[in-house]
Amino acid sequence: MSRSNNSSSAKDFLSDVEKRSHQNLLECLQCGKCSGGCPVASEQVPGPRQLVAEVLAGLKQKALSNPLVWHCVCCGTCLIRCPVQISIYRVSSALCEIAHEEKMAPSVPDINLFEVLFLKSVENYGRLKELRTIAEYNLRSGHFLKDVDKGIRLMLKGAISPVEIVKGWEKDKRVSSIFEKARKIG
Repeated sequence: MSRSNNSSSAKDFLSDVEKRSHQNLLECLQCGKCSGGCPVASEQVPGPRQLVAEVLAGLKQKALSNPLVWHCVCCGTCLIRCPVQISIYRVSSALCEIAHEEKMAPSVPDINLFEVLFLKSVENYGRLKELRTIAEYNLRSGHFLKDVDKGIRLMLKGAISPVEIVKGWEKDKRVSSIFEKARKIG
């Protein structure tokens, strides 16, 4: 895949992604070490190398709809393996921002919903309230009975309590203030 199709919009897109991610994608060697170690790369989710190639080629819509943008788990494997230290998580985050600004629906909406609910739980309580988060996720995503069998088994073993869903917890104001400061900065 070529580095750029030399159009103004392709260069603007590359520049925007680099500015937001603080990554110099033109340094990418396209060696594939990032994709070789990526735990989410599969037949359905192309590896980081392809995502960077799409950005470099100015394929904005293709890059914004690449499932890796939403599947990236920020494990850091790509960064550790990359000979020029490119963080795909930062690139993915920049692409998520652009997609959100352009009102593009996430290519994997359930992952985006889970991320929102996860962060909401951490912001409110200072940690993830697993059962409550999963219950809300299943309700809001329309997967009402997903994992019910596992939940019942965990309750029978005493690993989780249904009280966790309805019990009110005290909010962690320290963590909430960190989220508030981050909103003001960003």
